Amino acid sequence: MGKVLRFFLILMLLVSIAALTLEHYMYSQRYELGLRDDRLQEGLARVSQKLNAARDPYVTAIEAGVAAADLKDRAAMGGKLGVLQSNALARCEQLYAAKDELKRTRDDLTKTQQELAQTKQELDTARAEIAALNEKVTQKETEIAQARQKIGELEGQVAELKRQIDENRIQIAKLDGEKKNMIEERKRLEDALAPFLPPPLPSKDQIRSLNGHIVLVDPEWNFVVLDIGKLHGLQKNTQLLVHRGEALVGRIRVSDVRDEMAVGDVERAWVTAPLQAGDRVFIQ
Repeated sequence: MGKVLRFFLILMLLVSIAALTLEHYMYSQRYELGLRDDRLQEGLARVSQKLNAARDPYVTAIEAGVAAADLKDRAAMGGKLGVLQSNALARCEQLYAAKDELKRTRDDLTKTQQELAQTKQELDTARAEIAALNEKVTQKETEIAQARQKIGELEGQVAELKRQIDENRIQIAKLDGEKKNMIEERKRLEDALAPFLPPPLPSKDQIRSLNGHIVLVDPEWNFVVLDIGKLHGLQKNTQLLVHRGEALVGRIRVSDVRDEMAVGDVERAWVTAPLQAGDRVFIQ
């Protein structure tokens, strides 16, 4: 009996020790949880304060705030955290809008700076052009003064020239009369000497376009007679090609030239067919 009682006493002692140990552990856990809960409430309050605060000039304040006292009630904490979440989403939208506005502002600033730089450059260019124009104006004024002086000198010279022109006109009228008389005298002399003068020489164009025909062929003495002569521009030793239709049949060298006829020696090396009366000849 005593052994059973001793066993139960030891068992009760062990259970008491285990209960004390468990109670101490639970107390420490409750204390740790309390500390964590306090830190969580303080952190949420700071987050709410920072989240709801304004950020001039683009981010405005959020009126639906969450105070630290509102987070002490565990039952109402869920709703307050929902408000905090809504505030966070609203703040994100504000930040994105502020970011877009800031980007637009930077773009406008960059554009304004570029326009300002361009305006400055244009202003510098305009100033340089004005300075150059002022220099040109000064130069032109000097040139005008010199030109006026020159004009005064020229006016005197013009007056003198007018006087000389009037004198020359009188002299020219006199010379025109003499020239008319000389032309009439020349015409009279040309008409009187015309029967005794040789015909005029042909022009270069006439010589280049010179062509004629063979009127007589002497194969024994190897010469031909042509229907063109000095009056057509033909000269001695001129070489003429002989064609029959489109074919080249020979070449001749003029040995004697009269006014309207000529004699040419046949160059045998060029003959491809016997020459005939009627064959056409022209300058090589």
